[in-house]
Amino acid sequence: MVLTKEYTTSPPTFKHLTPYERGKICALLKEGFSPTQIAKKLGRHRSTIYREIKRGTTTQLR
Repeated sequence: MVLTKEYTTSPPTFKHLTPYERGKICALLKEGFSPTQIAKKLGRHRSTIYREIKRGTTTQLR
């Protein structure tokens, strides 16, 4: 009897945004670029950019 591993799902392929990319997003937003244009420039999916913008614009309550 031979045992084999059969994986039914593929491993995740995502990676975190670098501090450089976060700074670039901020700079491009200030220049008036849309999130979709920023995503194309950085080679990321536009939903990643939208999530990062949403995450970065929340206000902290004391």
